[in-house]
Amino acid sequence: MLEILKNPQFDFLSKARYFIGASILIILGGLAYMLSTHTYMGRNPKGYGVEFSGGTQVIAKFSTPPEVDHVRAAVNAVDSNAVIQIFGPPAEGRVLIRLAATSASETVLDADVQAVRQALDARYPENRVVEVSSEVVGPVVGADLRKKAVMLTLFGLIFQLIYIAIRFKGAIWGAAATIAVFHDVLVTLAILAFCHYEMTLNIIAALLTLVGYSVNDTIVIFDRARENLRLKRKESLRQILNDSLNQTLTRTLISNGVTFLSVLGLFLFGGEVLRGFGFTMVVGILVGTYSTIYIASPIVIWWEGHKDGAPRPASNTVKAAL
Repeated sequence: MLEILKNPQFDFLSKARYFIGASILIILGGLAYMLSTHTYMGRNPKGYGVEFSGGTQVIAKFSTPPEVDHVRAAVNAVDSNAVIQIFGPPAEGRVLIRLAATSASETVLDADVQAVRQALDARYPENRVVEVSSEVVGPVVGADLRKKAVMLTLFGLIFQLIYIAIRFKGAIWGAAATIAVFHDVLVTLAILAFCHYEMTLNIIAALLTLVGYSVNDTIVIFDRARENLRLKRKESLRQILNDSLNQTLTRTLISNGVTFLSVLGLFLFGGEVLRGFGFTMVVGILVGTYSTIYIASPIVIWWEGHKDGAPRPASNTVKAAL
């Protein structure tokens, strides 16, 4: 295996308190910001995309495959926050346009559709719109989607907690991994709020992707720790986890580094439609990498050290982890 660093001996866990403190500040700051701006909390739909807050979806068919930038420039005259993306095969020339709800009135919704059609005809005359269809995403549907998104995330966390607890024969390992992933979601949501990203289905998809990706990284390190528990029974659990982090450091740098570069390219060059997904993945990869080291591992050490009122050597921890 390629080794970026040979025999690293970093004392990762000695710096854990600083990262834990930074995470708490970010999460609390994010929650305070969301509440103070009435965003993401359901009091004001501005924090949600059309899928969650309700609105109008327009599918416009052009005479020839359109350029999305031209369509966006035209639609900005109607709604500067509209979401625009190619719909179906590019050769069909269909574009999906999502408009935020301005009113529950069907008359207003129809007027929005007509305004989009007129803006396209006036500002993009070289590519004529030959067909327009529309549908309304009501606020009830949006609320149902929000509920399902939250439930889906929670079920994912619960199932992974159960799996890891069974796999490692110890609830604390599963709890530590689940808390770390929950931390990743909260920190990422806070940063998304600070950067004024709307909550859309693309971002939900990115968050669910991060749930799986982050826990995979944690399991790799925990599995190495479990092997070391059998080989180094006289060493403390803290030292064994620190050694395990160093032993898997090259793997972490390569796998997470390659993934980070991929999603960074997606964010920078993927276009407006994938910008939210790419940004969420970029932030999530960074947060997930440090949470495995500075959140999950310290939780295991804290639990094992306080479960019986005193720190436990590895020899007393092996039975619980094997």
